Amino acid sequence: MHKLILSVGLGALLLAFISNAQSKDLAENSKAIFARINDLTISTGEFQTIFRAAVRQKYYHGQVPEAELEEFRQQVVDDIVTQVLVHDEALKQGLQPDRKEIDAKIDSFILKNAANLELQAQRDTIVPRLQATLERRDLLEQMEVRIKDLPEPGPVEIKQYYLDHPDKFTEPKRLWLSVILLKVPPSAPQNTWKEAETVAADLKQRIEVGEDFAGLAKEISDHPSAVNGGDLGYLHQGVLEPKVHKKLEVLAINQLSNPLRVLEGIMLFRLNGVQTAQLRPFEDVKNRAASLLYRELQTETWKSYVANLKSAANVEVHE
Repeated sequence: MHKLILSVGLGALLLAFISNAQSKDLAENSKAIFARINDLTISTGEFQTIFRAAVRQKYYHGQVPEAELEEFRQQVVDDIVTQVLVHDEALKQGLQPDRKEIDAKIDSFILKNAANLELQAQRDTIVPRLQATLERRDLLEQMEVRIKDLPEPGPVEIKQYYLDHPDKFTEPKRLWLSVILLKVPPSAPQNTWKEAETVAADLKQRIEVGEDFAGLAKEISDHPSAVNGGDLGYLHQGVLEPKVHKKLEVLAINQLSNPLRVLEGIMLFRLNGVQTAQLRPFEDVKNRAASLLYRELQTETWKSYVANLKSAANVEVHE
């Protein structure tokens, strides 16, 4: 029976090794069959070890949110199946791992954990497993590189991709904005926030009856743009808080917003202009179009390759 470890970071791998050596439920489940992939049998205990390592790697608190549990579990299962099948293909094709690089990684790992007494005590067990894991990962990476080594798309293909995906090459609508910020500490009492809102409302009235926005921004604003009279230039959606951007989108040119409360304090905006969404000329984006198309072709080719491996394999998973 092969030992399987999911492709996670070395820290998570170490935790998996220690768990594998100590876990009682692994021993209890060592004979329970979780999956068969061609001639390989994976026990429930092995899957649990792999799954725990994957959880620790992806989720900071080491626990999968209930709503994501089943989907994540299926991702781990799919990854295991993919690794087994691709690794077998690598062996069939006679690929060899880069042992020099792998030895260097192991030496680095051991050096970084020189003070870890638990690791040192289990070194004779951990190092061979780590080496096997890194060799497996290296072969998987070699296979992926080999499968994704495609001819570069030609000019006609690139131009057609550009025409078929205008959304990828369209500059979004942008707002030309100016701002005056009255800074308020987040922890300030409510009366301080109210006072700032009152000042901002007064500024709005003064500007609407003729005072210069830029002059007031230079004099009063706590925003870095104050030196430029509050001019923020053109901003696309996503730069400002969504609730703020939504309120600014409905303003008319030269119209002021109401005082808006944000994390930094109270902001007063003016809409100076609008740049509508524009499709960029092909000549300006053809290199990006070529790169995007090539990556998509690589992804599709890899997915198709893995799907064909799975369709030809004998895979049984006992949920």
